[in-house]
Amino acid sequence: MTTSSKDEYSLSTWLGEFADRETERSFQRHFQQITNRQLRIVLMVWAVLLLLFAVPDYTALGATRPFYFLLTYRVAIALALLAVILCIRSDTDSSKISYTVTAIVIVGFTGFMLLFVYRPDATVWIVGVIMIQIIALLMFVPIRFVCAFAGGFYAVVITLGTRWVMGSSRENLIGLFFLLMLPFVLGAATALRMAVLQRRQFTYLSKTEKINRELEEEIDRRHKLELKLKELASTDPLTGLYNRREYEMLFSHEIERARRTNSPLSVCIVDLDHFKKVNDTHGHAAGDEVLRRTADLLRSKLRSMDIVGRLGGEEFIILLPETRIDQASLVGTRLLEALSTTDIQAGAAMLRVTATIGISQLIPNDRDFNMIIQRADAALYKGKEGGRNRVEISSS
Repeated sequence: MTTSSKDEYSLSTWLGEFADRETERSFQRHFQQITNRQLRIVLMVWAVLLLLFAVPDYTALGATRPFYFLLTYRVAIALALLAVILCIRSDTDSSKISYTVTAIVIVGFTGFMLLFVYRPDATVWIVGVIMIQIIALLMFVPIRFVCAFAGGFYAVVITLGTRWVMGSSRENLIGLFFLLMLPFVLGAATALRMAVLQRRQFTYLSKTEKINRELEEEIDRRHKLELKLKELASTDPLTGLYNRREYEMLFSHEIERARRTNSPLSVCIVDLDHFKKVNDTHGHAAGDEVLRRTADLLRSKLRSMDIVGRLGGEEFIILLPETRIDQASLVGTRLLEALSTTDIQAGAAMLRVTATIGISQLIPNDRDFNMIIQRADAALYKGKEGGRNRVEISSS
């Protein structure tokens, strides 16, 4: 019977565990180190107390055969507990240890019945110790509830069976039954409640962690989307170069800096020669590949401080900060040489293209970057008229 059979965090009403085995294993793993540490402590205390109670046995029985029988039983159980303690590590599966501990509990309670035989004078005291052991097993030994319940129930049955074999009256057995059931029921109810509460806390923790992970993933996704949108808003989708809006903003900033620091600044306009022929002959897909490869080449041959954008169509624009026009001419020549010797795979065709470059430089009379671009554009058209595949410097 479960609270919700479809919920991975539903709890079994009578076992005090998650109905879903994988969820229960996750719970056990989460508390594994703490549980194993507590279990080692409890078993150690149990072993020490077991040996210490040999003292009243010796006081009552002396160095007799019954005493040695009881001592042998105590030492055997203590050694078994010690063996379990040595086997428990921080990564030990506590649910499996529960069965071993339960087996020792059953053997321990069975041997404890020898006290009724050898110390009949201490019957009341023995029953009291059994009651304490039952409630301690259910409430303080960190093992599975079903195992603790089985151990406690066995203690009630073996005690009643032993007293019946020893000739206790029906009235005494009935009284003993209710006496033993008091710690058993109280301990079982408390242990079950604690098991359920622990798992509910684990459920809240797991759900909170899951929500936090989902929020982190959503934040990360939104951040990546924001970066992507920013990239799309500032770059040309085909070439990945700066679009007009972005490079104009960067140009304005660089012009202000050049004037403030009195440093040179040059602009290059690159126009691919006979690009329409590439599209007409090989198709627009080939033309797009030529534009992409040209953009890659421009990026790879320029400095990180240089700004490259797509002016439109087959035209590109380059801003060269801290560069005189004669230096820009050398840069343009290197770019033309690299472009004209680069093979571009466009579908089944292997292409080589050339370009013409017009260059201008910032001068004191320039009111804005459009004036520099107009001079570079005029130089470009002069280069086209002069035969293409060349660098043309603005006359201004």
